[in-house]
Formats: sequence, structure tokens, C-alpha cells
Amino acid sequence: MKKETKHAKNRPLKRLRRRLKRYVYRFLVAIYEGEIRISLFGIFCTLFCLALFVGFFFPNKETKESPTVSSVLGSELTHALHFAAASAARSELNADITLLLIPELEEEAALSSLLNSSLYGFYLSGKEISYLPEYYASLSDVFHEGIPYIGGLSFSYNPNRFLYNRATNIELLKEDGTLSALSDDALYYVIGNESVFAMFHYLSSQTFHLLDIKPKNAAGAPVSDYSEQLLRGQNGSRTFYELYRAYLLDNTTSGSTRNAGEVFLCRSFNTYELFSQLNGAGYFILGSVLILFALALYIRPYLRRIRIWFRIFLIRRKKRGKATLRSRLYTARLARRHAA
Repeated sequence: MKKETKHAKNRPLKRLRRRLKRYVYRFLVAIYEGEIRISLFGIFCTLFCLALFVGFFFPNKETKESPTVSSVLGSELTHALHFAAASAARSELNADITLLLIPELEEEAALSSLLNSSLYGFYLSGKEISYLPEYYASLSDVFHEGIPYIGGLSFSYNPNRFLYNRATNIELLKEDGTLSALSDDALYYVIGNESVFAMFHYLSSQTFHLLDIKPKNAAGAPVSDYSEQLLRGQNGSRTFYELYRAYLLDNTTSGSTRNAGEVFLCRSFNTYELFSQLNGAGYFILGSVLILFALALYIRPYLRRIRIWFRIFLIRRKKRGKATLRSRLYTARLARRHAA
């Protein structure tokens, strides 16, 4: 029995290449000679579908964001809050999520205003908590009040996704480092400073209330008066200053090197990564694009007629403008003659 040579093994591949070349050549010749009519719109749709298909094979790589000054400070304040909750055994300090809006620390009064700001405790549903990373991923460059820090949450974001839909893989990060999934209907206790309420309002207004966040009390009812959710201590309202001071002065705490929140960056054009885990804003944008595409397909046969109507409208408008200008000049001349 003869052994199969390397040349014989490659013959099926060569035949496939030849056939593909023939089909592509015949297709191009048919387009050139007018046997197959294809428009620019059809070419665009074909290339777009081909790009989506090829995008499934693009790599999807996530890298953990390097710590910044604001993330280190937010992590330290979160650890101080957990330490105060454990040492004082107070339930109002035991938060699932620590939400901070950290201003630019280059200014002199920025750090003191952050540490002296009052703390508020409120509840958010799991669905509303999944909206919080969208502020970090989509609006942190636009809203100049500060950079958000979300302690107790792990998420990744992709800047190539739809606006207001860039955060994915959102999970709760516990103190022992384990992750757990969010439940949309469950309520989670959140502690934050006063400036986070402005962040909620800004995110809701920018997304036309598609990503609406409403703080709630323990019963799950929306809160309109935020002063009811103020955390109070012995000397008035609680601040990060007294919690962080007690955290630093305690000799048993050596300082936790683990970050209280994890953020991953993924700059991928993978099709599944771009269109998976859509929220309300993402479905709205995708639906708008599909409606525009359907309208383009419907209007396409009448495009020539629409162009003609538009040209006639412009010509009539120009003539109407000239006629009115002539009539104004004529009336002005008549008025001068009567005055003379």
C-alpha cells in the first residue's frame, strides 16, 4: 500500500481555493457586465454582516485597572467603614456597597470636604446597583463633580460598547474576596456621602430615565427626604473623618492591601462582547438602529421620487423668496415716488 504523500494531502485544499477563485471571479464579472445589480446600500449591509460574523473570532482579553489615588483612598475608606461596623457591632454601618464620589484631590479643600461630608445609609435594588458602574464607564469624564468609587462591587467595562451600556459582569465582592451574583429584586444596603444623590439625578436625566436610581428605606419605599437616611453618631452626623481616624489609630489593624472594589478594562471588538448583557438603554439604542434600518429598506424604492420632490420644494422656495424680494423693492420705490 502506497503512503499518502504531502502533495496528495494538500490537493483538496488546492481544489477548494480554485473553486473559490472561480466563484469570486464570476461574481465580479457579473456585477461589471450588469447581470447582477447591487447597490451601495447592499454592499454596506453585506460588509456589515460580514464584519459581525468575523467579530465572533476576535480575542476578548480583560486587564485589571491599575490603582489610582482616588481608588486607593476609596478602598481605605471602605476598609475603615468595615472596621467600624465590626468593632462597634452597629448594623447601620454594615453596608453591602460603599458608594463614594471622590473629588479631584489636587485642590486643597477637596480631601477635607470628602472626609467631613456626612454619611447616608439607604437601600437600592440589585437592578439599580447594576446601573452604578455605568456612571464610572460612561459619564465620569463628563460629570466633573468627582470620580465614583464603588466598594464591594466587581465589574468590567468596554469603551467600544454602546453608551450607557459599557459595564458587564457586575457581581458583589465580599470581604473575603469571593464573588456573588446580584439579584434584581433584592435590596442591598448602601452607604455613601451626600454628593452621590446628585450623581443619581444626573445619570437619570442623561439616559432619559432609562437608568433611573431611586434611594429607598428599609421597607423598600422610595425616599424623597434624604435627611431621614442620615447616619448619626454621638456628636451629630457621622463622617468619614472619625471612622478613618479610629481605623488608623487602632494598633491591631495593619491596613488591608486588597482593594475593596475591582474594575477590569476590556477593549475588545468581539461581537458577543459588544452585544451581550444589554440593559434598558442598550435595548433602546439597538431598537432605534433597527427601526432606522427598516425605514431605510422601506424608503429605498421611493428614494428617487423623494429626491425629485425635495428638489421641486427647494426650487419653489427660491422662486418664492425672489418674488417677495422683488415685491418689497417695488413697494419701496412706489413709496418714494409718492413721498416726492
